[in-house]
Amino acid sequence: MTSSSDKSESSWFQKRHGEDEFIRLCGSFGYEYQDLPILAPTDVFLRKSGGELASQMLSLIDATSNLISLRPEFTALIVSEHLKTQPEINDIQRIQYSGPVFRQTLGSSLDQQYFTQIGVELIGAGTPIADAELLYLASQIPSHLGVTGYNVRITNLQVLNSLLDSKKLSDRARNFIISSIPELQSQSTSISQLLTQAQDTHIVGLNPSNDHLQIAIAGLQDEQAKEVLHGFLEWSEGLAPNLGQRAADDVVERLLRKLRSNDEKEKVHETLVEVSKLVNLEGDNEEVLDTAESLLETCPAATAALQSMRSVLNLVTDDPNMSSKISIDFGLIKGIAYYDGIVFDITDSSGGKILGGGGRYDALSTDLGSEREIPSAGFAYNLDALLKSAVTEPPNVAVHPNHWDSSTLLITEDDSQDLLALQLSREYREAGHRVVIGFQYHSLAEVVTECQDEFWENIVFVSATGNTEVHKTDVANT
Repeated sequence: MTSSSDKSESSWFQKRHGEDEFIRLCGSFGYEYQDLPILAPTDVFLRKSGGELASQMLSLIDATSNLISLRPEFTALIVSEHLKTQPEINDIQRIQYSGPVFRQTLGSSLDQQYFTQIGVELIGAGTPIADAELLYLASQIPSHLGVTGYNVRITNLQVLNSLLDSKKLSDRARNFIISSIPELQSQSTSISQLLTQAQDTHIVGLNPSNDHLQIAIAGLQDEQAKEVLHGFLEWSEGLAPNLGQRAADDVVERLLRKLRSNDEKEKVHETLVEVSKLVNLEGDNEEVLDTAESLLETCPAATAALQSMRSVLNLVTDDPNMSSKISIDFGLIKGIAYYDGIVFDITDSSGGKILGGGGRYDALSTDLGSEREIPSAGFAYNLDALLKSAVTEPPNVAVHPNHWDSSTLLITEDDSQDLLALQLSREYREAGHRVVIGFQYHSLAEVVTECQDEFWENIVFVSATGNTEVHKTDVANT
């Protein structure tokens, strides 16, 4: 690795001002800054990182022979730390952070192997208004840091995953189709060419109708199919007694691979056609959602995911400045494997450079050892890339970046007034308030009972009929 170049003082001040502006903006949404270790057990990052990020990690063995890594990202580390607190079911945490992350790339110089990442995590909230507020906050970051032109691409990964689940493909065929999405979207490779690639790599073949093993494992997930094949080995006279467990596992693995290579060509072709139609939908967001619902009308799980996505978009695009920036992209596939719901990327105006992105990762908590799934979402930016795209310098924050003259808790009686809650939160922030939407509260009594450790100068209650009540500090302390 080559040596990193020195950073000028003006560059340092620009980055510092950018971090302060980020901290202040996120603080106005109730996010509290958390400092996190640079080194952590490698296993924390590997659980659900995906192959791309895992290959970029910088790892070493410590004095006690444990494998540790320089953090390649913050999310898994924050969720892991959150689980140590043994959170209650209704606990919601809003965490913001900034600091260097490290990712090695073959042939790159030292200063290209780390960058400053800024981001937030919303842990414990899984409603459409939570997704909408997070997406709205993420979309405000570029303009606050001097970037004038940017776009937001969004999808719900459950749409594509539900479609693929309904096809009952092998893991290999499923992964092949997902990896082919960029080619399907760019139309650089035809479906017939992709099928040829699948045949050449033994992902698809012709199913002989008299293949009883193939019929026996049809529609089963790989682990279930392996159990069936183990049973076949035990039943087969003279075969299993001569095999140790490891050898039997190897035979089953090879046999499954051979049988799975016979995914029906017609089934994979049909899936490629449907996925191609989905990922190439373009136009007005409402029209794209309507067309997608028509394409996926036989897949109830996918249509439910589309409806969830529609709810989030309806809340976010109430702001006219947002409606022109957001577009649906069903071909958006995130490189980190823990995302499992609404995801988004924020790019420069050309669409060629990703500035930041994020999404929902509800299942990450169980992957990190939680007994229950904790709804969570977040986003992150490469601050260095963001500032390089800026046409104006971020403002110098004159006051402490997380000091507020007034704090307001905003709660709704039910989700019918989510849109009004978002509108009111923007108005209060513009007036200089720190505003938190209490997703978990639906009455003043709940706030008084469960929110005793927080001090709010104002509690704004929005009833189911849209009436607004503002209660001052004496009510908060009742």
